[in-house]
Amino acid sequence: MKLTSLSSVIIRISLLALALFARPLSSYGQSSELEPVFFDENLQPIALKPMVEAASNLDVLHQETNLHWYSMFSQLPNDWANSASLVFRKESIPTVASLGVLTYALMRVDNETWRSTRRIVRQSETAHELGNYAVALGDGRLHLGIAGVLAGYGWLASDSKALRIASQTVEAFLATGLTVQILKRVTGRESPAAATHATGRWKFFPHPGQYNKHQPSYYAYPSGHISTAMATLTVVAENYPEQRWIKPVGYTLVGALGVGLVAKGMHWYSDLPAGIALGYIFGKVAANRELPDLVRSPKDGGMQVSVAPAFDAQWGSGIQLAVTF
Repeated sequence: MKLTSLSSVIIRISLLALALFARPLSSYGQSSELEPVFFDENLQPIALKPMVEAASNLDVLHQETNLHWYSMFSQLPNDWANSASLVFRKESIPTVASLGVLTYALMRVDNETWRSTRRIVRQSETAHELGNYAVALGDGRLHLGIAGVLAGYGWLASDSKALRIASQTVEAFLATGLTVQILKRVTGRESPAAATHATGRWKFFPHPGQYNKHQPSYYAYPSGHISTAMATLTVVAENYPEQRWIKPVGYTLVGALGVGLVAKGMHWYSDLPAGIALGYIFGKVAANRELPDLVRSPKDGGMQVSVAPAFDAQWGSGIQLAVTF
């Protein structure tokens, strides 16, 4: 090796060692404020962008810093647009078709399933009380209260995730509630408690005044209680995917809510699938700024739910619920 080449190598190594190690000992307590120096082949320093600047472009941080108190309202148009895009795209056709078939199948036995459920609940005082508690799970005040608790904690503890979940919960609540109210005023279906027909008459586009005076005669389809509960559950589950107990416990409570609504004569079983679907879709959209999948298979960490009419010689008509995790 020539002497000049050897000298060049020694100089490069010395400069690198100087850049890495020749610092005052006091500087080690401030290492986050110092940037390493690198040299090109001509021994000229190279300027590099700080890592913090690159990290600031992460989507998560971008979403956190752009969360405002009014986001729960300003995002509503996007929620409706994204939900419509989910429902009407080609991949969702089998799911939407299955939902329609399920609703029709339940409608065919609505009178029998409602009477059977009411009879079973009335035979047991415990079942009657549990039904009342279950119906309370769909009360909008409960879900707004959950959002309020999360918002209060997030503000006091400077927890951006809690604030985000609170905002998404209210957002999903509003998007679902407004959509359900429009559908109720379009379909005008009688609830079991006010039915003049075996499965409730459909009085399309009832007069607003008549609707407000006699709501049980018009508000059955779809269920607002179960859609609200499903929306809140979906938002929470989407934000805590590592908590695997949330979905089994949550879906069990949603099922109990559905039975309670039927037992009290507020809804037919055929009112529930559309309500569940609306809550699920708006919850998914509110919790995901990117357009989410409408349904994921259990292999992808999702869940499949199927509901079908069931008949038993002892108990009579009912419904069969199958859940696959």
